[in-house]
Amino acid sequence: MVIEVDPLRAAGPVLLGASFEEAGRALAAWGTPRPFAPYPGAEPLDWRLTDSGVIAHVFCGSAGVVQTVEISRFGVESRARVLLMGMDVFSMPAEQVIAKLEARYDVADDAGGLVVPKLAIGMSYPTDPDQEGFDSVLIAGQGYYDPPSAD
Repeated sequence: MVIEVDPLRAAGPVLLGASFEEAGRALAAWGTPRPFAPYPGAEPLDWRLTDSGVIAHVFCGSAGVVQTVEISRFGVESRARVLLMGMDVFSMPAEQVIAKLEARYDVADDAGGLVVPKLAIGMSYPTDPDQEGFDSVLIAGQGYYDPPSAD
């Protein structure tokens, strides 16, 4: 499976801004999505997928539309290629991904990972020292990583 990450727009077929229902249908292209609630007894507002060689979490929240999409390989043997600007962020050495991103964008370190604010993308560094690529990638809409205004 190949998942193209299109910053500020989509992760594969899952579009930012899509409705909860549309997101569930789109996620079905990767496996069997399950409604996800943030705590027991809460209304499921998000989608979670764990049976496709990646873990995907689509956060809709109370807005009812896709706000972020996170794709990770924590605890699974990844059977997917996750491409960001042609780079497989799960298999390409993190240092190479960072160098290519830094050549075009401002990149900031963020507790355990990095963010590219202009693209509203965050990636977590590998937790296994023998692993080359990133562990996860999160996409969001414009402004997601902007600092709060000083008003």
